[in-house]
Amino acid sequence: MMHTPQPSRILIVDGDANAREHVREILEQDHYFIDTAATATEALEKTRREKISVVILDQGVPDCSVEQLIPGIQRLAPEAAIIYVTDSVDGAVVAMRLGAANYLLKPINPGVLLADLVSIVEHQRAKSELRDQYVRMQAVVNSAIEGIITIDETGVIESFNPAAENMFGYTADEASGMNISEMMPDPYSSEHHLYLSNFRRTGIRKIIGTGREVVAQRRDGTTFPIHLSVSEVQLEDRRLFTGMVRDITAIKQAEERLLQSERLAGIGQAMAALAHESRNALQRSQAGLEMLARRIKKQPEATMLIKRIQRAQDDLHQLYEDVREYAAPIRVNPEHTAISDIVRHAWHDLALAREGRNASLTETGDDPYCQGDKFGLRLVFRNILENAIAATTEAPRIKVEYGETDFVGQPAVRICICDNGPGLTADTQQQIFHEFYTTKTRGTGLGMAICKRIIVAHGGLIEAENRPPNGACITIILPRSQS
Repeated sequence: MMHTPQPSRILIVDGDANAREHVREILEQDHYFIDTAATATEALEKTRREKISVVILDQGVPDCSVEQLIPGIQRLAPEAAIIYVTDSVDGAVVAMRLGAANYLLKPINPGVLLADLVSIVEHQRAKSELRDQYVRMQAVVNSAIEGIITIDETGVIESFNPAAENMFGYTADEASGMNISEMMPDPYSSEHHLYLSNFRRTGIRKIIGTGREVVAQRRDGTTFPIHLSVSEVQLEDRRLFTGMVRDITAIKQAEERLLQSERLAGIGQAMAALAHESRNALQRSQAGLEMLARRIKKQPEATMLIKRIQRAQDDLHQLYEDVREYAAPIRVNPEHTAISDIVRHAWHDLALAREGRNASLTETGDDPYCQGDKFGLRLVFRNILENAIAATTEAPRIKVEYGETDFVGQPAVRICICDNGPGLTADTQQQIFHEFYTTKTRGTGLGMAICKRIIVAHGGLIEAENRPPNGACITIILPRSQS
């Protein structure tokens, strides 16, 4: 005789007490948990209270029709299987149409009943195990930090985990039914169509089972680099593909910073040697010009020409120094310091630039403290303030605003330096922090690029914008000290 691995709860529903007892005796041989009900009301109440696996329902229930009772049981216990016991094939057809799992014709054959129960219980157990496996798998998929996307053979998305939602900006419901190529810019979108088409036609795996770097596209149209690995899932009647997607933006940025650092190190070494050699040559040239100037001091035109040559030499020397300074590694020696002290020192350094300009500096907000490199930040503020002074032909009116903010989830200080100049053009706003970009007739265009490197080395942010009715405004955000 067949036995179930674990007992299941069976509910026998029959208005005939002798019939109920007969079925109970059959089932107790196989160690099932048995419960009985004489009426539909009692059956529904027990179905509500207990976790019933199988209901053996006889046609002779006095207080309810089968058309009402079977749907009632299914609402209360959707997982329960119903075996309908009847003396007519017509009754069996009605029950099966209502959703019964099977039927038995009277008189009940014990062997057939037990065989049906074993089959039903094993099927329920397999479904339960499959459901548990699915729940565990979904928990893993939903908690994965990588995007996991499942598509069919034509590229239509069937599943989209939370990491993919965060990555691409679509909800799972929105992504479902979209073609994966819609989340790729050209030429990757066209290439993906071609890969799938060729695979369906030839069966040759070109990207399946391998990983590669491609560019993905978010809902808002922005693009970002990803590492994509694709695996194949063969089902009975169709084939699916699962893509593991990892956003490698941070990795690419780190690689670019490393490459930039290596390039700058090479430039720095070359410029240091060049600056050393050129300094000696420029000093000799300067000495010669000074001697020549003394000899021809009564020739104004020649004297003016010598001064122009000297200014050109000064510019050349400054160019060497700026490039060397820009290429040098940024070393931050953080100290607990007041930002306003650094700003005032930088303002004092610009006394010569302010001479005769009637320039003023106004500070508002609470004086913030931060962990910063005093020398580096002084260079930053001196550069910004010097640009602000030069930005207007009127008396410079510079306002410095201090405040608190959050940056990458951490407390930070915000410093806004605004001038009363004409503001920044759209082109300048985009390129102000680029190397060698300048709007001045003299200068290397490295000042603001150096400022950005120093602020980034502090773990901060620097931005430029216009702030009407004022002119340009440079905003700096720095991690705040925890005093």
